[in-house]
Amino acid sequence: GINAVTKSGTNNLEGTAYYFMQNENLIGKTNKTLTDQTGSTASKVAEFSKTTYGASLGGPIIRDRLFFFVNAEIQKDETPAPFDFATYTGNSDQDQLNALRTFLVENYEYDPGTFGSVSDELDGLKLFGKLDFNINRNHRLTLRHNYTKAEQLDRSASNPNNINFSNNGIFFPSTTNSTALELNSRFGDRMSNNLILGYTTVNDDRDPIGGDFPFLLIEDGPSKLIRIGSEEFSTANGLEQSIFTITDNFKIYRGAHTITIGTHNEFYDIYNLFIGQNYGTYRYTSIDALTSGAAAKEYDRAYSLVDNLTGDGSAAAADFKAIQLGFYLQDEWSITPKFTLTGGIRVDVPILTSDPEEDTYFNQTALPKMQAAYALASEIEAGKAPDGQIMFSPRLGFNFDVNGDKKNILRGGLGVITSRIPFVWPGAMYNNNGLTLGRVDETNAGQPIIFRPDINDQYKHPNFSLPSGDINIFTKDFKYPQIFRTNLAYDTELPGGITATFEGLYSKTLNNVLYTNVNSEPVVKNNWTNTPDDRIVYTRKAIDSKYTSVYVGSNTNDGYTYTLTAAFAKKFNFGLNATLAYSYGDAQAVNEGTSSQNSSQWRGQMTQRDGRNAPVLGRSDFALGHRVISSLSYRQNWTRDKNVATTLTLFYDGVAGSPYSYVIGGNSARNINNDLGSTSSNRALIWVPADESEINLVPYTANNVTISAEEQWENLNAFIENDPYLSENRGQYADKNSNWMPFTSFLDLSLRQDFGVNVGGKNHKFQISWDVFNLANLLNKEWGVRYFVPGNFNNYYLYELAGFESDGTTPRFNYRGGDKLDKDALQIADNSSRWQMRLGLRYIFN
Repeated sequence: GINAVTKSGTNNLEGTAYYFMQNENLIGKTNKTLTDQTGSTASKVAEFSKTTYGASLGGPIIRDRLFFFVNAEIQKDETPAPFDFATYTGNSDQDQLNALRTFLVENYEYDPGTFGSVSDELDGLKLFGKLDFNINRNHRLTLRHNYTKAEQLDRSASNPNNINFSNNGIFFPSTTNSTALELNSRFGDRMSNNLILGYTTVNDDRDPIGGDFPFLLIEDGPSKLIRIGSEEFSTANGLEQSIFTITDNFKIYRGAHTITIGTHNEFYDIYNLFIGQNYGTYRYTSIDALTSGAAAKEYDRAYSLVDNLTGDGSAAAADFKAIQLGFYLQDEWSITPKFTLTGGIRVDVPILTSDPEEDTYFNQTALPKMQAAYALASEIEAGKAPDGQIMFSPRLGFNFDVNGDKKNILRGGLGVITSRIPFVWPGAMYNNNGLTLGRVDETNAGQPIIFRPDINDQYKHPNFSLPSGDINIFTKDFKYPQIFRTNLAYDTELPGGITATFEGLYSKTLNNVLYTNVNSEPVVKNNWTNTPDDRIVYTRKAIDSKYTSVYVGSNTNDGYTYTLTAAFAKKFNFGLNATLAYSYGDAQAVNEGTSSQNSSQWRGQMTQRDGRNAPVLGRSDFALGHRVISSLSYRQNWTRDKNVATTLTLFYDGVAGSPYSYVIGGNSARNINNDLGSTSSNRALIWVPADESEINLVPYTANNVTISAEEQWENLNAFIENDPYLSENRGQYADKNSNWMPFTSFLDLSLRQDFGVNVGGKNHKFQISWDVFNLANLLNKEWGVRYFVPGNFNNYYLYELAGFESDGTTPRFNYRGGDKLDKDALQIADNSSRWQMRLGLRYIFN
């Protein structure tokens, strides 16, 4: 330690004295303690400190009390998203799409933008300032502030399944200010304290790109869409947050024990305006249907019931306060020099300090009817936020140095971890409460939906009366996500100076989020017939017609995760460092919890037979699979002072592709169970036919060529036989995320060249950097390719629902995959599969 730090000063003694004064772990220790730790050097340091600074290390500091640091970063990113129109599989050609753009410009004075290659843009400014004040030998005060401003243009690139006109993207400005005041104190040799007061403000204002215009979805073939207009969830979207935090950690050092008593508390003031589809979302069966003035196939819109404003500025926002209290106690006990045991407990208390507005009609009239259909409904009450749950998180860990030489260490632990929760989930109760927002769709608009380009002249529910719209609500005892986690690891040194780590980790879900629409009448209209796939079709009727959907957030304990890892590393004495690690992991979940909207959380639940109110447990979207990581890094110093050096690094990442599910495609399959509620994406897992009799394939025509049922079965059967999972699971429903994308290898190259000089005891260095990402793709276009499925959200649309026979219950299907197998049946992720290069120049001084 001494030899390393003395080089930082104008001479060795000054550098060492300064180091001891600045290190909070050493400030306040006696000269004798320093001598015990560092030998005779400490005595010389103490004497130098006394004569130079006017005090010994144990005395007050009278010079160099105040230190400052400032930093500024300017960021300008442009990320291309290329698109080759030749890969598009929809019905329209480029001339038809250009004609559609001309139609919108000439008839509605709206330019939707282009549909070819686009770029995402990010302009950012980051400012950081810090003041350190050494009050005396026992107390140090730090004041720091972060300012971040960013403006992002997020455009959706077209792909083989969807045409995205560029102005359907998102303009997202965000400003964050964060200030913290920190006091570090020592009280003798046996106690210390760390107090942090923080205040953060966040202002996000998400808007559409281009002029104000409704959002258009135009079907362009089975499971193919053209998207145009103001992005439907960015039209009335703004978030303002103020967060005050208090953190205090008090440590007691008593012999073999280091005891920490702490608290971390957050106080939120949140204003969140979100009215999805506020400009109106229209769906048409074709381009001609739109341009000819035909009625829309579907229409969705949410709007304010408390004012007449469309877009930002509406009073129909979630405006609430919340508190997250945390208290913890930990004891790190060094039982022997070889064995350390750490035990502790944390208690979290999340509290919503105010309740949503109460819908008395819901509680008195609608709720009893829903309780008769759903037992879960007995656990909810309108106008009532979830109770402040006391969440206990006990933990126990150990570290055992087997031989006392730090070369063979056994470590592990177990405990409960309580997750934070996005307040946007419970926050939706404050505006989706039956009294603040109304909804209208094509089934209750009272008239055919003819396109209206004016965002201030959109449809409303004609028979509107309070209450109305969607309700978001949570059970009274709703608990934030929690898991039980345990791990066991062994660190050792193998022959040849190779360090190795072997570790296993297992997590069990205790509380995760789950959603149910309790306004959907659970009455079975029929089951599919003449097929072993006898999935249920509901009546699609609301229990209470005043509401569209009532999404209830509750908990599930289904799910688990495990990971096994082996890692190796070696440092060579000639400047080469090498690492190699292998991991395998899997995970099971019911709901992934990835959306900011409770309705989308419900829609995202995968189903087999019984609809979205009966989601299935299956492999998580975030399961790891197989992964290999390796790196080689070599540094050559060309001068003794190491100011001129070359560093070359190769990094390899071999990873299994994302897991994916086989689901039924086609526009008719978006709500295959006829669930009540907005169902914009296909989530119905397929039935894997055992033979031709178990799927009713019917002819279809594409490019003036008719594909017979026999040819479709021949191709589908070949696909099933070629797929290990499908071939082994014929005659049953497919599992969620049953398959993995192909294993992909990525190789990155990094070169750093340093040129430095020491002037007046200060180092000044220029560093030239050259990075090549996905180097393998640069060497061979077939390497470094990442794939995705021909569908959405990692859902492979294997075959498509083409309607029903005349009886209305026998499904008809098409298989449009042709004779493509293996990787040919997948699609290439264009941007991430391309090699990229970056040149950089840095000036470093200290």
